[in-house]
Amino acid sequence: MRNPAEPDVPALVDDLVADALADPTGGLYPSVYETGRLVSLVPWLTGHESRIRFLIDDQNSDGSWSGPGSYALAPTLSAVEALLAVLDRGRDPAAAHQGLLDSANRGLAAASRLLAGVDGTAPPGTLVAFLVVPALVGDINERLARIDHERLDRRRLALPSNVSAEPLVRLRAEGWRNPVSTHYLELVGPVATRSADVHPVSGIVGCSAAATAAWLGPDRPGPAHTESVRFLDQTQARLGGPVPGLTSMAWFERAWVYDALAAAGVPAARIAGLLAELPANASTEGAPAAPGFAHDSETSALVLLARAWATNTVEQPRCLWDYDAGTHFLTTKPVGAPSPISNSRILQVFGRYLGQAPADSSRCADAITRLGRWLRDGQTDGHWVDRWHVSPLYATLCCTVALHQHGGAEHGAAVRAAVDWVLASQRANGSWGVWDGTAEETAYALQTLLLTRPDQAGVAHAVRRGREFLLQHGLTGPHPPLWIGKDLYAPVTLIRGAVLSALALSRHRALAPAAATD
Repeated sequence: MRNPAEPDVPALVDDLVADALADPTGGLYPSVYETGRLVSLVPWLTGHESRIRFLIDDQNSDGSWSGPGSYALAPTLSAVEALLAVLDRGRDPAAAHQGLLDSANRGLAAASRLLAGVDGTAPPGTLVAFLVVPALVGDINERLARIDHERLDRRRLALPSNVSAEPLVRLRAEGWRNPVSTHYLELVGPVATRSADVHPVSGIVGCSAAATAAWLGPDRPGPAHTESVRFLDQTQARLGGPVPGLTSMAWFERAWVYDALAAAGVPAARIAGLLAELPANASTEGAPAAPGFAHDSETSALVLLARAWATNTVEQPRCLWDYDAGTHFLTTKPVGAPSPISNSRILQVFGRYLGQAPADSSRCADAITRLGRWLRDGQTDGHWVDRWHVSPLYATLCCTVALHQHGGAEHGAAVRAAVDWVLASQRANGSWGVWDGTAEETAYALQTLLLTRPDQAGVAHAVRRGREFLLQHGLTGPHPPLWIGKDLYAPVTLIRGAVLSALALSRHRALAPAAATD
């Protein structure tokens, strides 16, 4: 089969940079979970009926929403609770929506099946499911007890045996005042409504439309909250009523894309705009994924790496030491399960910084040793997994490149195992993917191969096949949601950056003659 025409990668990079600067949401698609929370929490907001119609129209044939598998639980519970909230309000004109009651009943049956499916097994992998599930199950059961409708299935939902309500009780008592918790303020209840303990940034609470809605409350607020109301109104208008799961990931996304494109050899001048608004004090204070988020170690490291590409100098990473947990580094403070991806970014920062022979070399060298061994010990059958992404191909890219660049000979076997795993997992059509072949995961696989072992036997052939798949499927979308938030999401602008990086890296391989060993 003849390869598709070569794309104009420089022009596509220019478009990508312009889009990243123009749209802080990163091109996110609508979120069922987040949209459901707005239906329930702010029925006064413009676009209410459009959000209800979106929920009804987006329902799967089996009655669930989103997915697959247990990933459908949080969005399904959110959508069901939202539809019941419309019925519960009684005088809500949207209660007359054609199909609303049928959708709610089918959703309740699906929610019951999903809850039973995770009973005794692993809880769903979405963000803070241990809080989301008991909160929404409780709210749904309360609404079922109140709604008087002869056609409504009023059987109560049962909380899985492996999901306790105790963490939710702690969150609603005092835990919600932790800055990390503002991202899911919608789980807290009335105590958080217009609380002085919540500090919106440009009207936004926790980079979340749902959290902002929870803070504003069910009654239209007065002039003192105009900025937050305006933010919600503009956010829902962007997608015609529904809203994405994040209101911004601007700093994370821009630093991520800059790093990926710079590693692929894209000239600094072409992507310089991505650096313009990154936090200036990231080396000392760190950085959040976007204004209003809690600071985290991965975004802080990405900002330092992006600026290092531009200046050829790594700033002293003072901020990262705050996350040092001994064997590894945390993603957020004071809590946070270990993340191989976050630790791989930190390893890259310390590795590049150590190359400058700084005064604190011994401390950095010790951190590099600890990080490298922790990453190596977390490898399973050649790959890594992480709680921020469904696909092991993303975590494997991050960890393999970090160990290859800064782990030394001690971790050569781990790098070789990762490359072998990537080669062995390529699909017949040239793609890679955990559920099905995707452009995003194919881009990660190509980056892994070309940034670590480009001359290994079999790599050139795999790259040519993967690149052909990207040229056919990677430049348009849509992209399936693989990133883990309150429900699964797809950061489209970032994914475009990964695809363009892979195309830039692989171009010379695609044009080179096939090796005899291929």
